[in-house]
Amino acid sequence: MIITFIQSYLAGSSVAEIAVFAALTVISLLLSLTVHECAHGWMAHKCGDDTAYMNGRISLNPFAHLDPMGALSMLFIGYGWAKPVPVNFRNLRKPKRDIALVSLAGPVSNLMLAFIFSLAYTAVNVFMPMNNLSIILFYAFYLIAVMNIGLAVFNLIPLPPLDGSKVLACLLPGRVAAKYLMWERYFYIIMLVLIVGDNIPVIGNIVNIIWWPVDLVRGTLINLFAVPGYALWTLLESLF
Repeated sequence: MIITFIQSYLAGSSVAEIAVFAALTVISLLLSLTVHECAHGWMAHKCGDDTAYMNGRISLNPFAHLDPMGALSMLFIGYGWAKPVPVNFRNLRKPKRDIALVSLAGPVSNLMLAFIFSLAYTAVNVFMPMNNLSIILFYAFYLIAVMNIGLAVFNLIPLPPLDGSKVLACLLPGRVAAKYLMWERYFYIIMLVLIVGDNIPVIGNIVNIIWWPVDLVRGTLINLFAVPGYALWTLLESLF
């Protein structure tokens, strides 16, 4: 993301344009991470655990959820994470089911937000004349949609400590799931290599191959979410 601004600067964009787009990127990042973590806490509360509520994590205050490293990762490469929401699994009414629900709540909330903002940016493209305001609005709504899709897809990767690993653990036999989740400390190293290894010789090629299906899913969803928006707004424009 930040690299895009540097490239824009080198390509001749003005400082004012880059400042506006950088501000929109930060706002989009904070919104995406905040909704994701708030959804985890809200679902845990609904399933019987008030730990997140007692820690002030069912909140739309972005600073309650911000993880510096995850935020920087999101800014620079488009994938990242927030500070994990505390959940006491012993308080959940049906632990195996509820752990999956709590884990899925974050990515699902991001996909819902992405769909809403996909409708918004397609509406701007269909109805608004081309000017500075429409360009800024289109970029802002598109960026929020893309960031939320990226956050959802990234967190559904079944590697601890990502949300997808907890969903997978709920589908595995008890002992297998426990051993799988015990490897979390080693998966942190794997995730670090996946995030920063893109420019490392040889390793970078392997990392790109691993990221390929993730990028494919993200790109497919971005295009897929835009289809209903364009269809809906084009239909309304023709009717009225």
